[in-house]
Amino acid sequence: MTSVKMPQLGETVVEGTILKWLKAEGETVELDEPLFEISTDKVDTEVPSVASGTLTKILVPEGATVSVGTELAVIEGEAAGAGALVSVAPASATSAPVTASAQAAKLPDRGPRSQILSPLVRKLAAEHGVDLARVQGTGTGGRITKNDVLAAAAPPAPAAPAPAAVQAVPMPAPAVAMGGEEVIPVPHIRGLIAEHMKRSLEVSARAWNAVEVNMENVARLRERSKEAFKAREGFGLTYMPFVTRAVTEALVAFPMVNSELRGDQIVVKHYVNMGIAVSYEEGLIVPVLKGADTMNLLGMARGINDLALRARAKKLLPDEVHGGTFTITNPGPFGSLISVPIINQPESAILGFDSVEKRPVVIDDAIAIRHMVYLSLSWDHRLIDGALASQFLSRVKQNLETWDFAEDLAL
Repeated sequence: MTSVKMPQLGETVVEGTILKWLKAEGETVELDEPLFEISTDKVDTEVPSVASGTLTKILVPEGATVSVGTELAVIEGEAAGAGALVSVAPASATSAPVTASAQAAKLPDRGPRSQILSPLVRKLAAEHGVDLARVQGTGTGGRITKNDVLAAAAPPAPAAPAPAAVQAVPMPAPAVAMGGEEVIPVPHIRGLIAEHMKRSLEVSARAWNAVEVNMENVARLRERSKEAFKAREGFGLTYMPFVTRAVTEALVAFPMVNSELRGDQIVVKHYVNMGIAVSYEEGLIVPVLKGADTMNLLGMARGINDLALRARAKKLLPDEVHGGTFTITNPGPFGSLISVPIINQPESAILGFDSVEKRPVVIDDAIAIRHMVYLSLSWDHRLIDGALASQFLSRVKQNLETWDFAEDLAL
């Protein structure tokens, strides 16, 4: 008999939500075959089975959120495979974050679920100076949610004169489909995206500007190299690694664009963990290319392709969508001409990379046809001013228009 437990999918993860069981009770499951889907604060991923045999009992239903180590199911059959559910080493005693149980010890006992604190809840409480012991959780079983912390952190509204008569505002009626309409529940990942984007607009002072970049040199190099590159690497050479390489160098040159505002302090990061927005069936996810400032163009191309493939296959680990310092979003393949993206908090800026297309431009007082693209930057005016944003974009433009990327491709 093998006990299937909620795995430790990353150093920052203390709990997860069972989205879907991929096997039913009584069905046969093979070692490393996907067994269930799990969701954390930012990522949905499949978890493989630790053993071969028959799934005899499911102990935690779909939709339930439980802490790491909770028994989820029982498999009867062969012994468990070596290691944990996924090959992620647990955090060491010296580097592990404060556990949920340690945090819960400070909270009043409002039920077992009230003691479960997600990493996001702890982070928000620390940022806003909220005493969790004074917060009444509205989640299942009294659990404290992100909205509970934000509500506790909000300043009290000024008192208003009492109206002559108080009229109760009716609650909106449940959605009812009319002719030609379909009512569906909000998917889990879409709900997370909605909350994250709304909060970004609430906390940041977003401003925006853009530059037009001549991509002709990059386009010609890509055209010359794409067949040999695909034959050697097994995947296509896109424009994204070129843009990522140029942006990474600009972030190193202008680290304030790569910074983060924590309370009344600015954390300037002299390393680059590049978030790459990936569109997939359920919405949008931002896996992080860690240590981008240490990579050449070829390394970036390999890393971006790997993250995108695993994001769409739901194979990302939670820690692979955390820790970003800057994000690039690329709606260009869908035909977008110019975009105004929302900043991926707690970062201070995000770059929109739109469609590369041939346009007539003036070069040396003559009209020529060149591959052109608009690069846009949404930035937090609390940290970045217009001059810095323009200097940063100009550096990215200069890199893309003047660099010789051929050596980086090693073709």
